[in-house]
Amino acid sequence: MEQRIKIKLVIALFTSIALFASSSYAATPSPKASSKNSAKPVASKSATPKAATASTSKKPSKKPTKKPVKKKVKKTATPIPSPSPVWPPVKFTSNKGIYAKIPTSKELLGLVSAKAGLAEMVKKCESYACGAVIVAADYRCMWWEIKSTVYGIDPADAGKKIALGKLRTLYGPLSPKTYANIILLSEEPLYGPSVTDPSTGEQIQGPPRTGVVVGGISAICHKSGTNEKIPANIYTPLR
Repeated sequence: MEQRIKIKLVIALFTSIALFASSSYAATPSPKASSKNSAKPVASKSATPKAATASTSKKPSKKPTKKPVKKKVKKTATPIPSPSPVWPPVKFTSNKGIYAKIPTSKELLGLVSAKAGLAEMVKKCESYACGAVIVAADYRCMWWEIKSTVYGIDPADAGKKIALGKLRTLYGPLSPKTYANIILLSEEPLYGPSVTDPSTGEQIQGPPRTGVVVGGISAICHKSGTNEKIPANIYTPLR
């Protein structure tokens, strides 16, 4: 049995990704003030004087020996581990135990940093319309199917959007209460056909196609397997 959620959000083009630096903090114990006992004068008992005996030679006085000073090694504080993710997810669209959310640019950066294999896919988003979604579920999903639509500006009316194509993104199994960050990569170009530079005769990138976005996203958690190739992005142009 499948459960579906729809997200009525539109993802902006991934033409650039801003870098954010993250900081980690470690707790260091603050030193406590220590008090030393002040030395108290102790009255010594007077000794009965004895007759001094004459000595022809004086013995050299012994020099006090210095004890080796041990260097104190400061212990570094153990970093505090990150807390477990909150469940159920916060600020996610939910429906019958499945959750989805459009990631922010910072969350998307974290996704790319954590999985090096996605960097190449995100690089393609500089040339083709892309989207992204974070999904999770209370139960195990054998595979995920993300459906979306690529929109563009209507040539007849610049104030309207038209559907340029349909996109199906397939993602593999996911354990319960586990997050997956999924890139939705279409084959809809963000630039027009290449043109010839009249001064050099070389082929250069065509003009940008403004207003091309991925939206109308719905996430489906499948509880049974499939024979389709996973992972995959299947794009069907409508125009």
